[in-house]
Amino acid sequence: MKNGNIFIDKEGTDISKIEVKKRNQVLHDYYVMREDARKNKDKFFYVYAQEWEDFFCNIWSSDSDNPYWEGVDMTYITSLQVGAFPLILLDNISEFEVMSEPQSHGGYGYEGHPSAGYVHNRETWENWHRTFYYEHPEEIDWSETNGVMPCREKVIEILRGELLQLQARLASNGSNNLGLPYSKFLKLKSINWNNATDRTIVLEHNDIVIRHQGENLKAYSENTGALICSVNYYHRETELEELEKDHGNMNVSIIFSIKKNDKYQFISIDTAHGKFELCDDSGAHQGEIRFDGSSNGAATVEDNHGLRCIAEWKDRYNK
Repeated sequence: MKNGNIFIDKEGTDISKIEVKKRNQVLHDYYVMREDARKNKDKFFYVYAQEWEDFFCNIWSSDSDNPYWEGVDMTYITSLQVGAFPLILLDNISEFEVMSEPQSHGGYGYEGHPSAGYVHNRETWENWHRTFYYEHPEEIDWSETNGVMPCREKVIEILRGELLQLQARLASNGSNNLGLPYSKFLKLKSINWNNATDRTIVLEHNDIVIRHQGENLKAYSENTGALICSVNYYHRETELEELEKDHGNMNVSIIFSIKKNDKYQFISIDTAHGKFELCDDSGAHQGEIRFDGSSNGAATVEDNHGLRCIAEWKDRYNK
């Protein structure tokens, strides 16, 4: 993930703005985000203001009854005293504004903080980086990916989470009420999914979750497929979907695209099998793939999962 620049607003460092009963959680969320940012080599900046002076003075206040820290566990105060994640002092905000993208503002999640473009926890930090790659796919490093999913590890976590949820359901009632074959019931019940390999997660998710969706398979495929495409920076192409439908291509309904090395790569959701169909820049079918981007079978001459309207779509919508 490309390292970014985060400007910590003066309001974003004011503990007194945070509702007392929420302070520990807000501080925890911020520090988790900050650790993720540190590992990603994101940099933090600030401009001197009175709020910063107050913040630093309160950190070293010897008054145990200082109302500024009401509701805050000593662990968080001590961590600030020992050494906060380093911030870089700037003379003015204009120095930050000319820095390279991705850029964002951030701080603690106080009541009334900016609703967009403000990072204060792991979710908002991840969304910031995801939005950058969504808008700038040319910045994606494909060198250590399977060529389809830039964030395959996030797909694995989605699939793992679904298996864990089913396992929890079994544990709560102690019986196989999911309609699974006995062998799959035993696997779901006995495997430690937190320690399972990626390959095990993908294959068993296919056999345990996807194959037993029944009448819910279409809705499940649409929802999970869309989520996976979203976390991997793919764009939904509704105009292309309409063109394909208008030209009688009933084998595709939901289509996503991403620009890779100046060429489009398309994924359509196979709602009948809980898979993806992969197509190249011209719309030629490249094969069926599982949700993690691994092959589930090469394209054959009998396949009819290609896209027919790519040239028209590019011309009509200036793609």
